[in-house]
Amino acid sequence: MKPKYLWFKASIVFGILLGLALLVQTVLTYRFVSEGLVRQEAAREADRRMLSIGRAARLTGTHEPATLTPVLHELVHEAPEQIAWIRILNERGEVIAESERVRGAPTYVNGALMKLMANRERRPLELLTPAGRVLITVNPLRFEPPPFPRPPGDPSRQIAPPGGRGRREPEFVEIAIYLSGVSTHFGVLRENLIVGCSAALALMAAVIVMALRFRHYMRGKHIEEELSLARRVQNDLFPAEGSLAGSLAFAAKCVPAYQVGGDLYDVFETEDGEVALILGDVSGKGLPAALLMGVVQGAVQASYGTGSSASHEQAAERLNHLLCLKTARERFVSLFWCYFDRRHATLRYINAGHLPPLLVRRDGDRSQVIRLDEGGPVLGLLPGARYTQAEVPVMPGDLLVVFSDGILEAANARDEEFGEAGVIAAIERNRDKAPGEICSAILADVKTFLGRELPQDDQTLLVVRLDDVMPGSRKALQATEEVPVVR
Repeated sequence: MKPKYLWFKASIVFGILLGLALLVQTVLTYRFVSEGLVRQEAAREADRRMLSIGRAARLTGTHEPATLTPVLHELVHEAPEQIAWIRILNERGEVIAESERVRGAPTYVNGALMKLMANRERRPLELLTPAGRVLITVNPLRFEPPPFPRPPGDPSRQIAPPGGRGRREPEFVEIAIYLSGVSTHFGVLRENLIVGCSAALALMAAVIVMALRFRHYMRGKHIEEELSLARRVQNDLFPAEGSLAGSLAFAAKCVPAYQVGGDLYDVFETEDGEVALILGDVSGKGLPAALLMGVVQGAVQASYGTGSSASHEQAAERLNHLLCLKTARERFVSLFWCYFDRRHATLRYINAGHLPPLLVRRDGDRSQVIRLDEGGPVLGLLPGARYTQAEVPVMPGDLLVVFSDGILEAANARDEEFGEAGVIAAIERNRDKAPGEICSAILADVKTFLGRELPQDDQTLLVVRLDDVMPGSRKALQATEEVPVVR
């Protein structure tokens, strides 16, 4: 494993250990509450009921257990969800008095209760009854001795109680408390413990999922690095400003929607001294489109076509044939491919299904806009398609602006598109500036128009200043008469 990924593995191990520790602590706390605090509360509740029985005996002045039956009934009726039953037993385990609700009570053999009282470490008995689990406590029942009359003249002498018995048979009080009844006092605490246990399990599950996906994560990082390298390679294929040694001023920018894009542009000089300008858009986005973009750009560069009509049209048809053979039907390319001839002040082009570029010409205080839309269908879709070269005269200072559909179709939050009007408006405001400034201004307007929306397609823009047309050229002098102008 690479050293830079060791921190990830350490985090996984730490997360599992932390989740396990939290789970163990939560389970132990929940067990303590369920098995400790609830039973302690049940025992305290039994002690409180025991005190209530003794208080009732003192208030009524009774000394016979059988007379306490109404008291036992009343105590059970006061808290039926907590008290299962109350019984008074003698030392032989016989019932002397009991509440009316006694179901599932245990039985005792003769002497068992005395042995239970003799055990100092006696613990309450737990029993499962039809109504639920109960905690049973047994305590001795003690009455205050009756005030027997003393004979006159002998105050120190005590008369034995009636019946001839000097010693009272011991009685015991058995109280059964529902554990579910007293556990409601710890409801909030138990809910918090359940939440804590769930959180610990969720943490461990999340960390385990991360550990299982760790290999895929590293694979994704590797692909990300490869895409970053592909992006640098793609940028190297684009021409840099000034690559024509100052013979033609141009600026271009490609903003891919993903790491790599399917748009392409190129500017290079042919053997005949003409300048080739291309800008294309491959269907789709991402890496598949970028691969096809490289194929198209290489094919155009290697083409022996020139600005002549025959060779240019044949080169476009050969490229279309190549793409139809080598690519799937859903993969096609729209391409604007032109040659700028300085000597004859002309721009010869083929528009293969691309958005019409704009040739912007100064006309007094306003600009004339010529759309270059002749040529043929997109490349790679129709085998045997024919392409026709068109020719446009160029005047000194004309501005050529070529763009992909990511510029015109950029949509804001209201689903409004930037459109050709947005491009023309940006050109009008920056008409006399350098191509680089015009290019930046158009892209800045697109970004402002989008607002918080992300671009959904690659945005590519090429701006060329056709300044090196010879003013005395016959073609230049006749350009305004021969070219239809769209205002």
